[in-house]
This record gives sequence, C-alpha cells and structure tokens, in this order.
Amino acid sequence: MAGLAGSRRKHRRLSPAPPASVPPASRLRRLAACMPLLGGLAAAPAWAQTPPLGGEFQIAPFNAPALPSPRRLGQGLSWSGHLDSEAVAVTAGGLRRQAASDALLQLGGSLDTGKAGLWPAGKLDFSLMGLATQGNLPAQTGAVQTTSNDWAANFLRVYQLSYRQDLGPGFVRAGIMDVNYYFATVGLAGQLLNASFGPVPTLTGNADIATFPTPGLGLMGGAALGDGYAAQAGVWQANPPSFSHVASSGALTLLEGSKGVGTMADGQPRQLFKLGLWHMRQNDPLLGPSTGGVYAIAETRWNVQAGPRYGAFLQLGASDGEADPVPRYLGLGLRVERPFAGRPQDSLSLGLARASLRGQAHAETVLELGYAYKLAEGLYLQPDVQRIWHAAGDGPAATVLTLRAHIEY
Repeated sequence: MAGLAGSRRKHRRLSPAPPASVPPASRLRRLAACMPLLGGLAAAPAWAQTPPLGGEFQIAPFNAPALPSPRRLGQGLSWSGHLDSEAVAVTAGGLRRQAASDALLQLGGSLDTGKAGLWPAGKLDFSLMGLATQGNLPAQTGAVQTTSNDWAANFLRVYQLSYRQDLGPGFVRAGIMDVNYYFATVGLAGQLLNASFGPVPTLTGNADIATFPTPGLGLMGGAALGDGYAAQAGVWQANPPSFSHVASSGALTLLEGSKGVGTMADGQPRQLFKLGLWHMRQNDPLLGPSTGGVYAIAETRWNVQAGPRYGAFLQLGASDGEADPVPRYLGLGLRVERPFAGRPQDSLSLGLARASLRGQAHAETVLELGYAYKLAEGLYLQPDVQRIWHAAGDGPAATVLTLRAHIEY
C-alpha cells in the first residue's frame, strides 16, 4: 500500500465567536473545523515501510482521510473506498446539548505503471471525497481540539491526484495531496477520533495547511538512509484549496527524519521515532504571519504471549510564532488490539491531548476512550467518549459521546 491515509481551507464560521479572552477566532476556527484526524493512519512512503502499513497495527476503522487496503483489478489498477457516518452529542456540561452528525464517502485507487506495462517504479494515486454535516459540532463545547476528525463544512472534491516515482532507495512525489498522508503521522493514534491525534495542533492550529478537508499542491521526496534511518522533505502551497497564484501566495516547508528500532513479527518496527521541522511563509499579511515550529513523535509496540497486542505513542509540538494561538502541545495514548480472547478483530484506544493556548491560564485538555467493534467483514461500529476540561482555555468542562459506523468497500 503506497500510502493513502490520513487537509485545509478557510471555512464558513461553524460556531459563534468565542469570548474576547480566547485567541484569534480565525486561527481557532482553522483548528476546530479543519483538523484531521487523521489523522494518524497515514501510511509512510513505500521505501519507508517494512511491510506497508496494511499490517496488524493499521486496523479499522480507518479515519476519514484514509483509504482502506486496495482491491486489485488487474493491469496494475486497484481501488478501495469507505463510508463513515457518526452522531455526536454532549451528555454533560458543554455549551449546547444539541446533537450533530456527519457522513463521509471516499472512493479512490492507484495505477502501478510497472504492472500496467508502462514504465517501472511509478504509481499514480487518486481519490474523490465528499462530506455532508448536520448541526454545529464546534458550538457544542467551544473546544479548540475538535471532537471529530471527520468534521468540516460540506464539500465534494478531488482529494488526491499525485504521482510517485521510486528512484533506488529514494522517491519523489508531486500533485494534489494531504500533508498528513506523509508528515507528522501517528499510526497508533489512528483509532482515536479527536482531531489532535492527527497532525499536532501547533501545526494545524497556527498555519492554514493542506490537510483534511482541503488538500493542496505539493512536491516532496525522501530516501532510506540505512540502519532504520530515513529522511524526507516537502513543500506545499499555503492557504489551500485555491490553485491560483500558488507560487506567489506563500508555502509550507517540512523536513522530517525517522528512526525504526527492532522488528515485530509482521515486519513493522518495534519502536519508531520521528522529528520534524516546519515553516509557513505567508506573502500576504492579511492571511496571517509567517511562523514555524517543531514536532516529535515516538511509538512503541509489544505483544503479550497468546494475549493482546499493545502499542503506545507520544506526540510533542512547539511553535515559535509570537502570535500563534497554540504554542505547545502534548499528546499520548495506548492502543490494545484483541483485548478479549473472543474478539480478535476488536481494539481499544485511550488518548490524552493537552493544548496550551496563548493568553489563557489553563491548557485545554481532552481524555478519550474508544472501542472498535467488528460487526462483519468490512463493517465496524465504534462508540467513543471524550471528556474536555477548560475548553478554549476558560470554557466549561464537557462530556461528549460519539457513535461512528464504518463501512469498507
């Protein structure tokens, strides 16, 4: 699996303006309405996978921006898709008790140029995504860290159209794509629904980047360096999704190094460490100041004899912009696969996300617990509960329940 997984535009306001003590609304809105989630299920480029992330630790339900493992059609062509539908409601505290819901459909695939008899080591990835929402999810709690990584304004668009060419131990890729498919991904956080467990909020909350729900034009490349080390760099347009004046509007630049240690039975690294740097250059000051930051990710996995499989992760993020609304972030979590002997395809995830907010005495903190229950082949049901403290820094605590259904094609 070459790596469709785990995008961003300025949306219409989804909630009333926050109190004056909260950081600037335009920045918070980008985080609360647009952060993925993804995130977290983004597959690494093929050169960095041993084997691809279709293995035991990339389990359903896949998050919104991620395509399931492809089905081969022949002649190098493959396809896959998924439908996610969820209902979200505040059951205690919060600002509003009204429910919100969404439904997301994604269809896509890839063309392997070598298997198609064209030229070797090339792959074209493509997908179409649509989202329909009802209610006002951000207004339920007023939290900066939105409770669903599927939530955004309604849209229908080409989500991925990119080409990758492998060159020995390295690769280059260009086209329309999601930054979080390839950078700042946390595989073990993929089942958690809060958007903070995708790309770190110090990146998505402080810069308008090409990630869910709006990808953008990008160019990237990387290489395996041996002994478990790898490095990659990329540049994406600023302020997607418009493709006009891309070269003159600014750019997001990223650099990420990684190190894998040990090997699991399925070939994946037992420990994986990532360190990334990013910088957003804004040419138009009306769209925000230029800024940058750093993030670090650590994942570890282990098995219990004839019992569950465990994985734990840690996320750290910091931003250097003096006006950035989210200067620091800490995320950590645990995933337990086959938690019960009679449910080998189920999994349980626990996560804690803590975002420091500029000008606020309290950090916004989210504790999440979710359980993925396999009903049938390709059909999953996931109940999820989140507890939020100090929403937007000074808001009331809230308990949020979510029920998500996931269907794979």
